[in-house]
Amino acid sequence: MKALILGAGAIGTVVADILSKRQEFEEVILADLNEETAQASIKRIGDPKNVSVIVMNADDVVDMKRGMKSVDLVINATLPRFFLKIMRACFESGSNYMDLATDLGLAGKDRAGQKVDRVPIDLQLEQDEAWKEAGLSAMLCWGGDPGAVNVFARYAADKLDHVDQVLVRDGDNSVIEGFDGFVSFWSPDTFIEEVGFMKPLIWTDGHFERLPSLSKSEFWEFPAPVGKLRVWTVDHEEPETLGRYIKGCKECNFMLSLSDETVDVLRMLTKLGFVSPDPIVVKGVKVVPRDVVTACMPSTVDPRFQGKVKGSTCVGAMVIGQKGDKRISHYVYNIMSHEEANRLHKATATAVQTAIPPSAAATLLARGTINKKGVFPPEALDPKPILDAFTEFGFTWHEITK
Repeated sequence: MKALILGAGAIGTVVADILSKRQEFEEVILADLNEETAQASIKRIGDPKNVSVIVMNADDVVDMKRGMKSVDLVINATLPRFFLKIMRACFESGSNYMDLATDLGLAGKDRAGQKVDRVPIDLQLEQDEAWKEAGLSAMLCWGGDPGAVNVFARYAADKLDHVDQVLVRDGDNSVIEGFDGFVSFWSPDTFIEEVGFMKPLIWTDGHFERLPSLSKSEFWEFPAPVGKLRVWTVDHEEPETLGRYIKGCKECNFMLSLSDETVDVLRMLTKLGFVSPDPIVVKGVKVVPRDVVTACMPSTVDPRFQGKVKGSTCVGAMVIGQKGDKRISHYVYNIMSHEEANRLHKATATAVQTAIPPSAAATLLARGTINKKGVFPPEALDPKPILDAFTEFGFTWHEITK
């Protein structure tokens, strides 16, 4: 199979590293708007002979189509705002498509407490029939979370007679030696959008609803070595699909661990208007406030952090429901240490945890194990072959039933 990875950031680089070592992929192309960035990524993973670099503009459908000729699969590892254009370019090029998230910003101006009828991922799911007719697959949200946790949730739900709740939790106890600035371990732009700008979406009593930003938190006991952390409801993709694809699910929400300092900074940035993606005029020049913040934050591939991130991260899904006459909670999760991720891929656990699931799914597509056509999220598939692939790729998962 010939695969093109669009986006040479931390995650795209790890995906390229993994696929370059798989016999299922005779050619891997790493595409980015900045050729120097892509070349640096290739050197970081050892300059494999079957990986090439091209320049591609994710904001230009015509330009992307030129680079997608004869490509079997495009893995989208760019910013969410480009997703619909990339998906269109793939469809018109006859390439299968995979992404790691969706464009949450498409929700627009939904108000807190408001019942929501249509969510951002619907703009992709509504293309299902067209992709089926074209004989193509569009695999949505295949990162760690969303992605692996959706597979975990489906696997746990299949063990129960009836599902009431799906609780997705992401916890990280990491620190960066010698650094005291404001940092995100994934795209700073996406981080600010999900946590500070967007109002969190939840699935409750069979419908979607939004909460005020940074308004709900709780303490969650993650398995060792992560431990007990305070988690916050933030906007994320999982409730957009899990509540509807897992039959009978009444409640679904996503919560992310955030330090008190991070919450304070984000609240202040929100009050000052710095989380906004809408341009303002400053001394006669149009400036996007959020761009100012992200420009001051370090990149996810900043060499200053190489090997200095310590700690572990956990992504998992707890499914609560009924099995016979017993009330059951089934928790499935993955834990990865930043030290191990750096040793294996010269990246943080956040990047590696996000990169392995799409790499495994891409391999299953190449093998023909995944042969579903149309547009679908991970939980639409049988989870067992996917979990087997996770194990094969070193993405160790665990389960706890109570």
